[in-house]
Amino acid sequence: MKHLKIALFLGLLGLLAGAFVVPFQLESLKNTVTSAEYEKMIGAVPVPLPVMISIAALQIGLVSFVLSWIGLKLTERTGLTLPLIQTWIAEKKKPVIDRSALKLALIGGAIGSFFMILTDLFLFQPHMPKLGNGEGVVWWKATLAGVLYGGIVEEILMRLFLMTLIIWLLSFIFKKYRETIPSYFYWIGIILAALLFSAGHLPATEVLYGQLNGIIIARAFVLNGVLAVFFGYLFWKKGLEYAMITHMMLHLVTQLILLPIIKLVS
Repeated sequence: MKHLKIALFLGLLGLLAGAFVVPFQLESLKNTVTSAEYEKMIGAVPVPLPVMISIAALQIGLVSFVLSWIGLKLTERTGLTLPLIQTWIAEKKKPVIDRSALKLALIGGAIGSFFMILTDLFLFQPHMPKLGNGEGVVWWKATLAGVLYGGIVEEILMRLFLMTLIIWLLSFIFKKYRETIPSYFYWIGIILAALLFSAGHLPATEVLYGQLNGIIIARAFVLNGVLAVFFGYLFWKKGLEYAMITHMMLHLVTQLILLPIIKLVS
């Protein structure tokens, strides 16, 4: 029952994230393709846009709920935790924030943002094809979509579910349980989840650029994979909430500080 309550809570957060990320994706698409191509794509949708957005948000919420519940069940063997949410929802107590973990999450997210933007700007962008009209998505839409979808839904899917599943499978095969699970099982889970997370960006990237070449693939794996390893490490050592916080911090620093500075000086 305690897992069900937490999964329902995370599912509701996923529903909220879906309500923001779908309009963000549509606006990103609008700024990438021509007006005629965009109108053609929208015209092919069999239902009105508000209905489509609602259905997509419900799907994201449902997926978040189901995968959260499965991931929470798997944590019983792996020992991975959601210390703040479990204390608040399952135990109905006031959660105690680990200040050192919070500091690590906030600083790590800020550094991760600098790493992502500077690496992309100086290493990858000079070799990337130009996209759309260069207008970009309205800053607050991009921020909310990144914080809610990236910080919550992606962490549910890739850390709570996928990373935990990989570690659970290894511990089941080799008959390990919680304290007896070796550290390298966790590292395997962290790295495999990061690689799959990076690979998961390739279909959308191909649609965006109209192709996949070596530099585009390398960009997807470097920018997403390195950061995903840090998110996984925080989940393992501190708890899922701190992985969520650092993921959210990355988007906040990127959207509210670094991108406006780059736009100002460019």
